[in-house]
Amino acid sequence: MKTAHVLCLAILLLRPCAAAAQTEREEERVTLTAEDGWNLGGRYLKAAAGAPTLVLIHTQKSDLTEWEPLLKPLKRYGFGYLAFDLRGHGNSFVTPAGTTTTWRTFSVEGQDNEYNKMLRDVEAAVAYLSTRAVTGDQIVLAGSVLGANLAIKTAAIRPEISMVIAISPALNVNSVLSVNPLRAYGRRPLLLVAGADRARQHAEFQILNHTAQIACGKSNVTVIVEAKGYGPGLVNKYNVRRVLDWIKNPRLPEIVELSTRPAAGLEPGATDQAEAGPENSAEMPEYLQD
Repeated sequence: MKTAHVLCLAILLLRPCAAAAQTEREEERVTLTAEDGWNLGGRYLKAAAGAPTLVLIHTQKSDLTEWEPLLKPLKRYGFGYLAFDLRGHGNSFVTPAGTTTTWRTFSVEGQDNEYNKMLRDVEAAVAYLSTRAVTGDQIVLAGSVLGANLAIKTAAIRPEISMVIAISPALNVNSVLSVNPLRAYGRRPLLLVAGADRARQHAEFQILNHTAQIACGKSNVTVIVEAKGYGPGLVNKYNVRRVLDWIKNPRLPEIVELSTRPAAGLEPGATDQAEAGPENSAEMPEYLQD
């Protein structure tokens, strides 16, 4: 009987701890403020200790809900995320002047149009994460179509950003260009995702992939090409694990030349059984959440 009482007491004492663990990583509704005064609605989930946080940038004529299928897998992996509505989209419809508007009123021409000013929206997301103690090397920018171009442009001027996932990037989306920013991106990990069923988009993707291979280095560029699809739907239940695993280990392995000559001190056909010590291990941290 005494043992049963002790067991019950232990369960009662541990219950608040378990509840706290479950609520520790609950999603929050947040508001971001861009440099020019736009207030942007967003959803934020804190990352598990040591895990990265993804800034999710939607495409034109859409909103943050396009990322909904990805949110649970991100949480499952322990990753954090900040998904938000770009100006004129979703719940980000109040201008700095207090009037309301949507993307339908935005010009698609000009290097200073509202679509190019959305770079400030992405900057606002990065600035918000800094208030939550998330530094650039813990941030992954992920965008689709317009969002992909904005992600590349932001990372090009922010070398501290760890990596970019560009889904259906294009040469020009509403005057937001990608080639020169991609050239300036530098030797950081980059994941390009595209569909092969749209001739023009696929041709542009091949140009961007070629540019990235030169600018970023082949070992830094990973490509996923699906038979069909466009935008955020390209990341689906069949390949989402591959995408999330890439975030944990983004660089391709170096190509090592194989030689038929025996190593010094070994006879032909013999093998060296010595294993690399822990200091040479490249094992990635595990973020998976129960």
